[in-house]
Amino acid sequence: MLKLPFRLALVSAVLWLAAAAPVPALEPPNLFPHKQELRAYVESGEYARSVADVALSANKYLVRRMRHAPKPGKKLAVVFDIDETTLSNLPHILAEDFGYIPHAWDAWVAEGHARAIVPVQTVYETAIRGKVDVFFITARSEAQSAATERNLREVGYDTWTRIIYLPTGQPPTSIARFKTDARRRLTEEGYVIIANIGDQASDLVNGYAERTFKLPNPFYLAN
Repeated sequence: MLKLPFRLALVSAVLWLAAAAPVPALEPPNLFPHKQELRAYVESGEYARSVADVALSANKYLVRRMRHAPKPGKKLAVVFDIDETTLSNLPHILAEDFGYIPHAWDAWVAEGHARAIVPVQTVYETAIRGKVDVFFITARSEAQSAATERNLREVGYDTWTRIIYLPTGQPPTSIARFKTDARRRLTEEGYVIIANIGDQASDLVNGYAERTFKLPNPFYLAN
């Protein structure tokens, strides 16, 4: 019979090995049905309706908010994201079967074929008519600025105060931090951001805006 101290040591060793052993990963759900669901979401018109609902709420708010003049020394501003907020890349997304291929994405941006998201364009036009400064803060890089601005103008976004791009070759620790810092700098310049509109949580978190409006985007995630 094993002596007690030895038995305790043996039990401890067995428990340690059990704890250290890798836990078998559960197989995740198959990706194909999820892609089918995404296509159905688009083709049914539900995606477009959801975008329109958010944009309508933003537009109603903006109309009310613009009635109140800013305090002396302050200027009203609205911030828009670009991709899946003011411009739609759905043709490219569907053509790539929801995959992200860097060289294909860069070619798509360079071609400048993204279409305007019309309900959000209505919010943009409300801001312009109300003489509110419009800013775009985008995760597109400075190297893509010429193609991006050509695309924006061709589909009707022809007026803005500034577009803030990711510095080329200097990726941030996170998109959320980059966009937060950009909004903070705008407030330091005297802007009151009355609305911030985007399709990702990273477009909207961490403040520096009176109201945020989250558009649906089940196609990809930017942190």
